[in-house]
Amino acid sequence: MLRQKILLSFFIIFGILLSARLFYWQIISASQLSLKAQSQYLRRFEIPAKRGEILTSDGFPIVTNQEAYLLYAKPKELKENPKDIAKKLAKILFKGEVDKTQEVDGEIAKINEEKVDLEKFETNLVGLLSGKDVFWVMLAKKVNGDEKRRIDELNISGLDFQQDQMRFYPEGSMSAQLLGFVGSDDAGRDKGYLGVEGFYNRQLEGKPGFLKQESDPNGRPILTSSYLPVNPEDGYTITLTIDRSVQLIVEEELKKAAEKYQAKGGLVVVMDPKTGAVIASGALPSYDPANWQKFDQSTYKDPVISDTYEPGSTFKVIVMSSALNEGVLDPDTICDKCAGSREISGYIIKTWNSKYYPDSKPSDIIQHSDNIGMVFVSERLGKDNFYKYLKKFGIGEMTDIDLQGETSPDLRKLSDWKPIDLATASFGQGVAVTPIQLTRAVSVIANGGDLMKPFLVQKIRAKDGKEIYTEPQIDKSNIISAKTANIMTQMMVNAVENGEAKAFKPKGFTFAGKTGTAQIPVEGHYDPQKTLASFVGFGPVENPKFVMLVRLDEPKTSQFGSETAAPTFFSIAQRLYNYWGISPS
Repeated sequence: MLRQKILLSFFIIFGILLSARLFYWQIISASQLSLKAQSQYLRRFEIPAKRGEILTSDGFPIVTNQEAYLLYAKPKELKENPKDIAKKLAKILFKGEVDKTQEVDGEIAKINEEKVDLEKFETNLVGLLSGKDVFWVMLAKKVNGDEKRRIDELNISGLDFQQDQMRFYPEGSMSAQLLGFVGSDDAGRDKGYLGVEGFYNRQLEGKPGFLKQESDPNGRPILTSSYLPVNPEDGYTITLTIDRSVQLIVEEELKKAAEKYQAKGGLVVVMDPKTGAVIASGALPSYDPANWQKFDQSTYKDPVISDTYEPGSTFKVIVMSSALNEGVLDPDTICDKCAGSREISGYIIKTWNSKYYPDSKPSDIIQHSDNIGMVFVSERLGKDNFYKYLKKFGIGEMTDIDLQGETSPDLRKLSDWKPIDLATASFGQGVAVTPIQLTRAVSVIANGGDLMKPFLVQKIRAKDGKEIYTEPQIDKSNIISAKTANIMTQMMVNAVENGEAKAFKPKGFTFAGKTGTAQIPVEGHYDPQKTLASFVGFGPVENPKFVMLVRLDEPKTSQFGSETAAPTFFSIAQRLYNYWGISPS
């Protein structure tokens, strides 16, 4: 009797435990187990979204897509020796490149480089093809149409292709740093880096779709099973403010200048001063965004937004505008300290050519690019006001232009400024800017007093046709008065008409501008041989359509901006006037 009770209790307890376990499997863990089961018989294939195009202002696709393929192998279905297959494929796929992976957060943070030769390339393929425990293995991405055709002709069983796409640049390397490039993220998906591609990656990349299909225990698809597709959402189309014709003019003239003056590099940026729209932007040395892996990483960044440098005499127009606007001097103020060199805090300050101009007026100081005169101006302005106007003009702060990779040099704390710092900053030494910061600051003079936010994208269009437009944005208004802007403009016109670069100005045309020749600081001093030659200006003077900065890096034929950057500025400006139909004044 006792034995029967024990046996009955055992069955009751066993039944309760079994019921509890079934309840756990069927109710509590049902969804989890269902997903696990699906993973065993459902295979998921990602369907890439079409990356959005990038258009110039006239609607031309400066960046678009072309057909490409992902090559993969099914090792279990290969009939040839993996070594023989690898040798055949390597002859088609190997490009003798450097294999690079990148990781970017606002700018390139890390690039791992590994030299890959043909032998190593083949060895890697053999390893992939020999994986008998896998059903599917990727061999190559971005295989172009010609390569696919040649691989198809090999008639190798177990190889197949999946539709893919790759970036195509109809204008080649035009606007390379401005556009950025497309690489791969950690998951192997396309990702934009730097420039427009990086800043607008989320809008351009779209949303990939996927396809689920039932497969047998060996991983082979069950043809009679149902497909479970989720369609991809293609990326948005982006229209730039870049004028393709102006961009072509800029890049042609910049290349000519770099060769003529034997410059190490250079840049040009053209902006609409009234809106902040960037009309053109080019830099040398450049690279091919379609084959970015072949180029040195130093060429990827856009120096227009990331290069920090001392602006030299081009900065004088900012300082003079500040002093005029503050009322500490006027156009008739006489410089009573311009007769010779000055000693400040133990340092001797001289003019660039050791010529001095007693009793100079502000216009004369700008015309002669007189460092002594600018020290006089800065002393009249005072440290507090000087610093205040630097901040007002946006010096030391990001412009927040819609490009990935912008940097900004820090502006030294006001408490750290000494008399010598005030003096040297007045003629553009000891203070740093980026080219886009300086261009924006000079735009304040051209547009009558407003600090505009620079921008590159004028319109974003979704696939449903909805369009989002960028409205011009004033970052700070009334930096200087319209009266001050007009006075400063006339001083800059006088500097062009009567200054060092007057011989290069096209006859019949009027421009406002200022030359700059900045020495390059190295190891605590300035290199006596190397300079950054620049010219910044705008036109037409009566109703400015553009502000342009030209900078040539370390020109060898002449160190001076008046003999290198200025002629380049005028060559571009005259072609712009012709393109826009602006007649000589």
